[in-house]
Amino acid sequence: MRLPKFHERWVVAALLGMGVLARLIWSLREQNIKPLLTESHYVAVSIATTGRFANPFGVETGPTAHIGMLTPLPSAAAYWLFGVDTKAAEIALIMWAVAVVAWGFWLCWRICCVLNCPLEARLSALAFVCIIPIQFGLETVEGRSWEVNLAVALLFVLLLRLCRQDDKEVAPLPDQAVTGAILGLLFIVSPPAGVAGAISVFLFHFFRRKSSRPWAVATAFTLVLCTGGAFWSARNASQLQSPIILRDNFPLELALSNYAGAVHPDNERQAYIARMNEIHPLGFDHAVEKLIRSGGEIHYYNERGAESMRWIESHPVAFLYLSGRRLTQFYFPPQWFWGMFGVSGKVIWLRQALVWLSSLFGGITLLILAQRDRRYAYLLATAASSCMIYILVQPTLRYRYLISTLLVFAAFDGAARFIRWAGSRIAVKPTLPTQTGQVGIS
Repeated sequence: MRLPKFHERWVVAALLGMGVLARLIWSLREQNIKPLLTESHYVAVSIATTGRFANPFGVETGPTAHIGMLTPLPSAAAYWLFGVDTKAAEIALIMWAVAVVAWGFWLCWRICCVLNCPLEARLSALAFVCIIPIQFGLETVEGRSWEVNLAVALLFVLLLRLCRQDDKEVAPLPDQAVTGAILGLLFIVSPPAGVAGAISVFLFHFFRRKSSRPWAVATAFTLVLCTGGAFWSARNASQLQSPIILRDNFPLELALSNYAGAVHPDNERQAYIARMNEIHPLGFDHAVEKLIRSGGEIHYYNERGAESMRWIESHPVAFLYLSGRRLTQFYFPPQWFWGMFGVSGKVIWLRQALVWLSSLFGGITLLILAQRDRRYAYLLATAASSCMIYILVQPTLRYRYLISTLLVFAAFDGAARFIRWAGSRIAVKPTLPTQTGQVGIS
């Protein structure tokens, strides 16, 4: 299938426009325009109204490092400009979220172009992610409060650069410095995405160790990460009495998912909600009271993390079992992930089936093509390593979204290549024997 580049770009623009319009129509309904009352939302409100990066649980709990330093800034800007929880502010945030999602889709299409993915595959994949409503709510409701959409886009920027630079005999020094700077920013925005990006960058320099300049990447990465991290760490040392470099909530997340009741619950969703009610301060007064009594979020989180670590040390087999289950759920999420907090939406079985198929066939495609084209190895490394932190805690659809679009494009890529291969095999048929006794091939 051939299509002039100029025409393909118009098709891509039309598909992206349809995707943007579909998400705007979905998210501007009355029930979807309301803000999602998460830690990021409450910190954004605090920044907009008091100028303090504080109070992630909607009540006065003081300064926080529960979320990343950049995560609440878009929401805070919208609330400062248009008012807290106003329709104007939420519409502005919806437009921001949808724009970043569309940017991510475009970047994934560009990666496929660089990899010479079949035209029909990359356009079909783009149409799928733009139009099929598998996770509109995640992209426009959670995505306007959290950093996930931006993390995906930055991760794709990084992968696109690696795929482009792999063709060059010598990677230019400025290009390597920019790659390192993007990786540093990605770590600040989303540490799990930063880990996946770092592994892909390492793989790039491993393959090209005779012609790359890893010191340029490392220098730029260190400068960006240390500049942002030093400011944030100094702020946390001053206000939280602890020089937190990125976030301080990992011990709490570890405790949410590693305890005796998580191993063989009768209902996994109910067990998770019960655990949230027991120890998470978001919306639960008794947990907030415990946090305040313990001396602040860092002390409270560390106490919960220490309890969880003692349980892990005394139950290593159970912990390995839970980690294995979370690994499976990261790529093949159960249905209750779509209704984790009681709102499940419609046709969950179909949405789940499409996600599972993208994981299965996308993963198989990356495994096969990485052996033929090392640029696919960067995508494979990203897809395989994005789960590294999340398998220690409870995975969610929002965490998995880092690789959701990538796996869809990979699945369509593999399907198109398989159909072409199968078609070529069918087309090669033996003809009748010739007079010389030879068999011709048509």
